[in-house]
Amino acid sequence: MKNMEPLFSLENADLKTLFTPAWVKETTVTHSSHSLEEASKEAPERRFKNSPGVRGRRDRKNHPSLFNKKEDHVAVKRVLALHGWKIEFLPEPQSVDDIAKQIKSDGKAYPLFELARLILQKPERYTLRFVKISTRENLPSRLYQCLVDQGLWLSEKELVSHVLKNYCDRYYVTEKIEVEPPKGLYTSLAVCGMSQTILGPSNHHEYQTKMRQLYLERFAHLPFEVFKSRIMILRDAAKIEEWKKAESTSEIFIPVAPLQEAQSLKISSLAALEAHFKQEHAPSLSAEINEEVFLSGVSGIQCSDPLIKSAIEQALQELKRFPLPLSHLLGQELGACGLQIFKAHENIVYVSLARPRYVSEERPLSPSLMVLLNTLKSHQKSSRAEQWQAIVASRPLQVEENKDQHESAVAKDLKWLIHEGYVMNYASRGFEIAKKPKTQSL
Repeated sequence: MKNMEPLFSLENADLKTLFTPAWVKETTVTHSSHSLEEASKEAPERRFKNSPGVRGRRDRKNHPSLFNKKEDHVAVKRVLALHGWKIEFLPEPQSVDDIAKQIKSDGKAYPLFELARLILQKPERYTLRFVKISTRENLPSRLYQCLVDQGLWLSEKELVSHVLKNYCDRYYVTEKIEVEPPKGLYTSLAVCGMSQTILGPSNHHEYQTKMRQLYLERFAHLPFEVFKSRIMILRDAAKIEEWKKAESTSEIFIPVAPLQEAQSLKISSLAALEAHFKQEHAPSLSAEINEEVFLSGVSGIQCSDPLIKSAIEQALQELKRFPLPLSHLLGQELGACGLQIFKAHENIVYVSLARPRYVSEERPLSPSLMVLLNTLKSHQKSSRAEQWQAIVASRPLQVEENKDQHESAVAKDLKWLIHEGYVMNYASRGFEIAKKPKTQSL
């Protein structure tokens, strides 16, 4: 992570300068815990408003496939393809370090659940763990890991096709040659309505192959009939001529050394390329998973089988709603970094530099610190900026001090109180003095 910006910021503020006189300039800020809450609330609303279930009868007629029970059943079966495996989300060590550094830097207390949701916002912030679980219904799905990018696949055949499509230049040099343009009468072109990929005329001999190849590569998470229904037919002479011109060039593939036949072998068709690739490279590209496997969130989301991606996304959405398992792990790791975990405000779990610590007769504080605490006590419901202005005003300006020196002295005392736990600096609530716990009557 050198020479790079932090993975994320816990708050829309300059965290490095928080404990300086710049506090006096602080205005009302929308904190990360609020923005995360709003984002988590807004997303379901958008999905609800745009979902088929709340549309009128007109949309049901225009999109009958969305309300086809048979297709819904097929979609459910596809999601269940990853059978007998449990998906766990683990915080990436770099993410934990970034959180710990920022909490130690700004001295604020953050809700543990919101920090867990912050981890889940981007796949580079977590690691995925797939664990085989015992099941009496059916045998667990077979899993294969791609040794090129660590992605997971449900079959070796699809894994090999994935490597050949995305990493072909590692194994072959591609050259373009001129060939004869397509012969025949073509009056229309088929185009995928979702990706705008030109598939060619429906009466061309390669049309079916290209259609199924596009489906497997990009839309295998959908039922094939749904994908097929999105194909559009264009009658555009100019587009047909462009397609003919594109089809007038072909590619040949030359294996990269050190294969012995690399200098002389030239592969002229995709079928021959796939056969050569399977023979020469496929055995060393995959490893079958027996019990468990770890992979980065990026590999799971971007480099895996579409059905596995769907399973990860489903588990991710469920965890965002209630991130208890990830919160436990994150809390343990932040505790190992020297941070404190405690409950406050109706059993919300927080992470901070120190636990709340109330002032007692056995632990008296200096009069100047008591004035600061009493000032905060009388401004509990004010904003953090207003609280700061109040405690600065509560301490008389010394003769030998200028304004900046005076504020620096107050900031130093406040920082000490925060580090000791006498004052809690809640990210979404402002400063609060620690309260004496209630005694329970027998």
